[in-house]
Amino acid sequence: MHAFIDEMSSEIQITIEYLKLIPEFNNLIMDDKVRLIRNHIGTIIHINEPLLIPVPPVNLVGAWTNLFGLNTTKSIFKRNQIIEQYLCDPIILKVVLIILILSSSNSRNIDYIDIDQICDDSLSIFIAQNIYVELLWKYILSRSPNERNAVKFFNRLVMFILYAQNLHLHLDGYINSLTHEIKQMEPMMQNMWLRTDNNEDINDVIIAQDVSS
Repeated sequence: MHAFIDEMSSEIQITIEYLKLIPEFNNLIMDDKVRLIRNHIGTIIHINEPLLIPVPPVNLVGAWTNLFGLNTTKSIFKRNQIIEQYLCDPIILKVVLIILILSSSNSRNIDYIDIDQICDDSLSIFIAQNIYVELLWKYILSRSPNERNAVKFFNRLVMFILYAQNLHLHLDGYINSLTHEIKQMEPMMQNMWLRTDNNEDINDVIIAQDVSS
């Protein structure tokens, strides 16, 4: 499992580089940037992975089955099938990614006090998120024949987001239970799964360095 998760680090790195191009994200304080990335690792993976790998190779499908079982693999396939309808216009998914990351809510299935803390400057995050929500809606309107179709499209998009987040919560809880595997992950990915021992300090230096470099 740890080797599989470590391979996802490139997806996180790509997303961090993308977020560094977003002025509203760059203007946030460092602690909030780190918390947002950590809180929304599932969002990053579930949206970025189909963008980067539209058709999963056989070896990846085999890895899903071996690690998560047949039922969960079917759910991952369903996620890919749903997201296919948006791949023809990746701008939508890229804006959705920004909107979801710019949320101070907890999108993790982890029992750790820090993950539930409100960000230090949640108002700035909310303001930034509103900018991209409005941008997304205007973009969808511009691509739709009328407002009714835009609403239907937006509704389907929200349903996909809810499905992907529910799938992530399931996977997140499962991975979080594999403490021995988490300890073998590379430092950045290990820090994504917060240790639940309150006596341990959480080292955010690696993520912060990636965000600021």
